[in-house]
Amino acid sequence: MPKKKSTSPLEWGIVAILGLMLCLGPLLFGGVYASGFLLLTALCVVASALWLILIISGKRYRLLWPPICWLVLAFMCFALWRYRFVQVPYAGEYELMRILLYGTLFFLAVNFLHGQETTQILSLLLVFVAMLVASYALFQYITHSNQVWHITKPPQYANRGTGTYICPNHLAGFLEMVLPLGLAYLFAGRLNATFKVFLGYACLVILAGIGVTMSRGGWLATGVSIMAFLVLLLGHRKYRIQAGAALLCFVVGGYFIFDQSEGLKERLNQTLQRDTGAPVSVRSLIWDASWKMWGDHRLVGVGPGQFDYRFQDYRLSEVQERPGWVHNDFLHLLVEYGLIGGAIFLVGLVLLVVGAWRTRKYVMREGRDFGKNRHSNRAAFVLGSSISLLAISVHSLFDFNLYIPANGILAVVLAGILVSHLRFSTERYWWKSWWPNRIIAGLVVVGMTGLLVFPMSGRYLETKWLQKAKAAEPFSSNHIEALAESVRVEPGNFETSYRIGDLLSQLGHRFVPGSGYEQQLEVAIQWFEKSLQAWPDCPYAYAEIGRCLDALGREDEATPYFDRAFALDPKNIIIVNHMGFHELERGDLEAAHDYFQMSWDLRYYGNLDAMKNLIILKKRLGKPPLTDPITGDPYYSDIR
Repeated sequence: MPKKKSTSPLEWGIVAILGLMLCLGPLLFGGVYASGFLLLTALCVVASALWLILIISGKRYRLLWPPICWLVLAFMCFALWRYRFVQVPYAGEYELMRILLYGTLFFLAVNFLHGQETTQILSLLLVFVAMLVASYALFQYITHSNQVWHITKPPQYANRGTGTYICPNHLAGFLEMVLPLGLAYLFAGRLNATFKVFLGYACLVILAGIGVTMSRGGWLATGVSIMAFLVLLLGHRKYRIQAGAALLCFVVGGYFIFDQSEGLKERLNQTLQRDTGAPVSVRSLIWDASWKMWGDHRLVGVGPGQFDYRFQDYRLSEVQERPGWVHNDFLHLLVEYGLIGGAIFLVGLVLLVVGAWRTRKYVMREGRDFGKNRHSNRAAFVLGSSISLLAISVHSLFDFNLYIPANGILAVVLAGILVSHLRFSTERYWWKSWWPNRIIAGLVVVGMTGLLVFPMSGRYLETKWLQKAKAAEPFSSNHIEALAESVRVEPGNFETSYRIGDLLSQLGHRFVPGSGYEQQLEVAIQWFEKSLQAWPDCPYAYAEIGRCLDALGREDEATPYFDRAFALDPKNIIIVNHMGFHELERGDLEAAHDYFQMSWDLRYYGNLDAMKNLIILKKRLGKPPLTDPITGDPYYSDIR
């Protein structure tokens, strides 16, 4: 940024922090872990503090506040109000922090990242970081590495490039947003030929990185964004030859690569075929349940961060795992924030698109106005960032990229910079530097910063104790004590209380009667009850209490807990199987058989508990043997 554009060290500091966040987020596993998210939040808080100092001390400071800023502020306020009524406050608090983080960064981007040199430096820095991350993904793919830094990625992502992310779909989301920026500066930017050669190489590496993610949503989003980019360039005389040649290379090259790659063919075929064992598209099943959930909470939604906890009420038998997210960012927003939140977002999106279109004619240079040199870094950014947001919007129809902090931060910062270019079309969006305006701006910044800082200390201490527990020997006293300290700091996290109860339950079940196992199980029950205080409708905690009571020989006392778990999640095969085991403890083989049969009917593939017990029970009860649902062949067992 040139000195005349930013004479204040405070502004330099804000720009540096925002640039650090954009580059650091992808390297920290996308910010999905608590430590990375808290670091990004802390950096945002520091930037906000510098902004507040600038507002207070800068007598000539002006605030840029286009109309879309009111909608962003309104959505933040609505999320804060809706948070007060959520069922699981711990999850709602995290979601609220994420919304506040995105909103604060949007305002910072609008006011401090609008300089031409600033946007150019940030864009090229992002391209460089994306090239490095894509190179790492290529290395993982070629060497079949399952490591992401020091962490082993989940088995389902084997032989797929994830770069510094855990999930390859999220890496594709990051790369597909950076690629249009690189292409825009390559075609339309005012850069020397040597640097453009490097930029072209970086774009090819990023494109290859997207390819090895094997992300079908990423491929679709990248294809749509590149086609849109080249079609727009075809509309300008200066770029028609280059854009036409690039479009031809993209189509022919894409066809050749696909024709020669069996891995790509197999990956795409998975979209069109159904496996005999399980539904291919779990997403569509989650979407069906999500529409039903929204139908019951149309106006204000189920609340911030509550989808995963309300899903059990709408579960389809094919989806047994906790989905976490809707796998469609727009539908997820509608489910959690209802028509009110969706309407605010939609109007904001319309204003963003209209503003980008209005800005276009002020930043796109025409030959008759600028002579021979028609390249413009400002026009390159407007074009590139617009296509970047198009790419992530397409991908967000099939995934939850905007809920990944690094990707969400990049999207809102690009949107904020794009909105800031409205200053070229009019001066009316600048607030005058007089004290009432500065007081209002200061109060907004204080409110956002305070709401971010308030939960950070507890989250930091919780993360610290959880990391100590992870480093301790499993089932050791140090392990359990560290988890207990984490609960003391953040009692709202039901998962930690549940983990302690589960550990103690496993220890209790290892002992034989008379060896003190009863005390372990009694303490485990207390921890499961504590988890229910954080999430009153947790079916697993009720079932685990029932299992502990069964192990203590108190089957009648356990029955209400199992019944409650079954009432909360009747299509969950784990819960239904627990019902069957409980009936076995009570000696009712007929009832146990019925529950295991119910579990088997809900989902047979992967349901080993139901299969093993049904084979034995059908034989003992004289029922027809269990048959393979595909072949019709009976299962046999030598167990008597």
